[in-house]
Amino acid sequence: MDFDKLYSSGLHCPEPADIADVAKRLSVTLPENFTLLLDGSMGAGKTFFASALAHALGVKEQVSSPTYDIVNIYASSSVNLVHVDAYRLESSKDAENLGIEELLIPPWILLVEWPQKVPELVFGEAWRLTIQSPPCGGRSLRLVKLLDA
Repeated sequence: MDFDKLYSSGLHCPEPADIADVAKRLSVTLPENFTLLLDGSMGAGKTFFASALAHALGVKEQVSSPTYDIVNIYASSSVNLVHVDAYRLESSKDAENLGIEELLIPPWILLVEWPQKVPELVFGEAWRLTIQSPPCGGRSLRLVKLLDA
């Protein structure tokens, strides 16, 4: 699947099930040991997408927002998923104190919500998924591959 053509121009997802379908389709194309930056305003659906992606990757447990814990870790038979919500982080030092690198046990995927707060939380190859709420309703998803960290 050529995600550049399919996702970089943006996909409109009228229903939550459409977002889950995108996560499922994307799960089979993701490289190992990479960072997915989840960008969007409050309530845009970053955690919903993270949950859908985790389940598509085989995570059995309920995926919740790491807003208060800041970091949640999930494992499936195929991947270790580290989910960070950087909303409450205020500095690079805060991000460094999380010890994220130590949690990245191969094969891993790092999901970072609010990545603009901690740009240093990028390891390996990185992609940015922007989730927006367009005036027509639903969500708009746009995926862009970034340079390797």
